[in-house]
Amino acid sequence: MKGSKSFKKWLALFMVVAMVCGLTACSSGSAGTTAAPENTTAAPTTTAAEKETTTAAPDASGDKMKVTVSVQAGTGVEEAWTAVAKAYMEKNPGVEVVIDLKPVDGYAEWVQKAFTTAGTETDIVNINLAGAVASGKSINWLEYMSNDSPYSDGTWQEQFNFEAQVRDLARNEMTSLSLDSVQVVWTYNKDIFEEVGVEPPKTWDEFITVCEKIQAAGYQPIAMAGDYNSFWSGAMGWLAQIYADQTTRSMIEVYKAQEGDFCYDPDVDGVWSYDPTDPYNDDSYKVNQNAVRVFKAVMDGTYTADTPGMRTVWTNMAKIFPQYAGGDSFFGTDNNGSVSLFYQGKAAMRPDTCGRLIQFKNDMEKLRSGGSVTGSDDAVIEGVKEFNIGTFNMPTMEGDGIEAPVRTIEVATGFLGAIKKDKAHDDQVADLLMYFSSEEGQSLFLSTGIENAMTVQGPSLVYNVKLPADIQASFDNLSFIGNCQKGNGQKLARGMSGSSGDIDASYRLFYDYTYKFLSGDIDIEAWVKEHCANIDQYKEEAMISSGISASDLEHPENQPTGQ
Repeated sequence: MKGSKSFKKWLALFMVVAMVCGLTACSSGSAGTTAAPENTTAAPTTTAAEKETTTAAPDASGDKMKVTVSVQAGTGVEEAWTAVAKAYMEKNPGVEVVIDLKPVDGYAEWVQKAFTTAGTETDIVNINLAGAVASGKSINWLEYMSNDSPYSDGTWQEQFNFEAQVRDLARNEMTSLSLDSVQVVWTYNKDIFEEVGVEPPKTWDEFITVCEKIQAAGYQPIAMAGDYNSFWSGAMGWLAQIYADQTTRSMIEVYKAQEGDFCYDPDVDGVWSYDPTDPYNDDSYKVNQNAVRVFKAVMDGTYTADTPGMRTVWTNMAKIFPQYAGGDSFFGTDNNGSVSLFYQGKAAMRPDTCGRLIQFKNDMEKLRSGGSVTGSDDAVIEGVKEFNIGTFNMPTMEGDGIEAPVRTIEVATGFLGAIKKDKAHDDQVADLLMYFSSEEGQSLFLSTGIENAMTVQGPSLVYNVKLPADIQASFDNLSFIGNCQKGNGQKLARGMSGSSGDIDASYRLFYDYTYKFLSGDIDIEAWVKEHCANIDQYKEEAMISSGISASDLEHPENQPTGQ
């Protein structure tokens, strides 16, 4: 296999937090990252004829085959795609690549319409926002993964971390290609840590001690948003999912695909065994999960939040929040406010994605050149101080009901899909993505994007990609510990959700009673009672939105009637 597989030990990548929380029958339920094993699982084999990738030549009329890229726009993204298109067309003179990026606002509606518009010229899109309308209308990349790539020394799947891709093993389908990575970590001010004399904590108890010492030294230990958005899709929501996952790992034994289930694969599920010490044990390429069995377990109380583990998690949370995150001001702090506190050197730690490392680097360069640093709301952050930034992984919780070491949110992103057309055209689209996902193509894409202020969120999943030395150095110290969002272990962390998306009313209830608990107005038993009542109130709505009916629960071995 070509390339040094530097990510073999970690990835298994939400959808974005909203995407990864979804649930589909007989799959891990959400986009999740997988650890690439020493021997990469092969994609379905193809015929000898199919092994030759089709590269279009001008037809008799001189017309070129056109491939249109219409992913979401962003700073530097158009320049990056244009560079790839130019290089690809030089190698393939019979192809015209059109870069027609679309605004982020309204993209979901636009891409859903593209999938339902006859004769559309659109090809490559961000398919994660297309929803159910893309079913049966998108190119299946698995049909090409074993093809020899003209842009590397091996097959297409050997160019990148194939095991990090989300696949539907029951349907033998992969419609989304994700080549970027995002990891949630704790960022910290190294200068404050050195001044106080503390080291990055490895356990929650150590985390509490570090917070105590930092606060005693006159700094706010944690800068973090405590508003509703944080509890829903931001940092507090991340922590809720990450630590709920520590308590639910054994539930996979309940809702894994069992022999006779419509999604059971004897070559996968027949050889799988539960191992909580392996953070990649429940990755989608290792075991199938049956969504009907998930909801059956929720409905009959087998899968519940009324556990010793959840009591341990939230008792521990209350030892940190809000005391070490600004006290009473925690609940009034939004995301931009937390960034300001961190950048001003007033707070020592902040949970974030590893993309913050690059953003921080760019912001400090701006500061040194006399420019202003702004938040996501474009408001200038006053009093920014330059400091050395570092990262550490989630401190693991220990105690009653904790079943496995902590994981985090580590997701593969990008979600490149394409609208299915005729075979020759589909072959050409696949060939373009073969180049895009090669060492040459992805290095060109990233270097051009970076030159034009594109933010890189994390290490690339394409092997041997060349990044500028200073950016690569920012990622070199990252270590990966597994993804908590790949399946259903975090499903009850913040209330209820279905595969069609979040149930906002359920998440608002979660915020309300968790606010009361962290404020000291109710105890842990009252919190558990209200959380379970929340789940009970919305579990049927979540089930129905996932295409599962009450009658399906009587025969979980059958494919849901609504899917």
